[in-house]
Amino acid sequence: MPYFRVGTTLLSVLISLAPLPTLGADADPLGLRAIRDQAHGIEAAAGRAQAPSWLRTAPDPAAAGAGSALGQTELARQGQAPVSASACEDLGQLCGAPKPAAGPSAGAAPGTGITYTVFVSRALGTEALRAIFRGAIGADVRVVFRGINPGERMMDAIHDLQSLLKDLDPLPTVELDPTPFRDGGITVVPVISARDATGEVARVSGLSAPDWLRAQLGAGTRGDLGVRGPVVTISEPDLIEEMQRRVAALDLNAMREAAIGRYWQRAAFEVLPAATTARERTIDPTITARADLILPDGTALIRAGDTVNPLDRLPFTHRLVIFDASDPRQVAVAHRLGQTAGALRPLYLATAFDRTQGWDGLRAVEDRLDAPVYLLTPDVRARFALERVPAMVEARGRVFVISELPVAPTPEVRHD
Repeated sequence: MPYFRVGTTLLSVLISLAPLPTLGADADPLGLRAIRDQAHGIEAAAGRAQAPSWLRTAPDPAAAGAGSALGQTELARQGQAPVSASACEDLGQLCGAPKPAAGPSAGAAPGTGITYTVFVSRALGTEALRAIFRGAIGADVRVVFRGINPGERMMDAIHDLQSLLKDLDPLPTVELDPTPFRDGGITVVPVISARDATGEVARVSGLSAPDWLRAQLGAGTRGDLGVRGPVVTISEPDLIEEMQRRVAALDLNAMREAAIGRYWQRAAFEVLPAATTARERTIDPTITARADLILPDGTALIRAGDTVNPLDRLPFTHRLVIFDASDPRQVAVAHRLGQTAGALRPLYLATAFDRTQGWDGLRAVEDRLDAPVYLLTPDVRARFALERVPAMVEARGRVFVISELPVAPTPEVRHD
């Protein structure tokens, strides 16, 4: 069981809050993408974490003292004689060394399948939360927060909670999920709820550790057992509602346009120098198989040691036109190569664009060529050993031919 995670239901809501643009690596609105990526990272870490071993530790001395004082006061009010350690037991505190656990869940019969959820908030304060974490170490206990503070970043909240878990070994299970708060109608904390396969069997408010509730269940007590200590109002809003509020406040259209506009400032170009002389090279794609290539039906397609030329089996029907789209002269060459392709299908690959013109520049080049234009990728550049542009790649017989075509130099402007 992981020591910190975002609830699965919540994760699904975060991902589906709004459709995000998919054009380019940074086309997601920044705020939404951060929330989604953080939620994914938490869920992935949760799947790798190991379940902590069962360990009951001594309580925080201040908490035990406060529990003892409250117990003595209550006994005096009721006119009962103080009984040794009754205040500690009645208020769910541990006084002195803990008693040995009876099986996997102390105070509950083995195999009952009861789990304990401790509902908390950062409104309880650092020391109280640390005491709750220490008392929640166990495979059958989890601590749940409802959300993060208004305006707070998800990762800032997670870092704050992780600082509270510092030096605890083993770590308790801590979750960030508003769903159980909704289902249980929880509005104040701390509240401890005991559940089995049928649902909630008991709950108590105001206690920081489940030991008292375990004892009550062991004695056969069920239901809402009331308030046994101080409680506070939850400071964090419902995380799902907070995320929905933040989404509603976003100008998604403006963020989408900004993200799309940034694409051209970050796009990686496979820049090649301009050709100065005409040159033609050939590439023989023939390969020698290192192992047998067997089809699913058992037929041997290629035997180890056989030489194979892909052009013998699959015709190459394209003419690749590689050019610098930021150079009008190379755009003109690309247009001419496309017009003279004959039966071949021209495929335009640009090594660069004018970043300042952005999408308008791309549309202008595509209008000029009357065809889509794609960015040259590193693997295509390496596969055909491209060195200069403008260039053309096409198949002739059993080889690929790479032709480099120089452009006319830009005429100098004379000032008489």
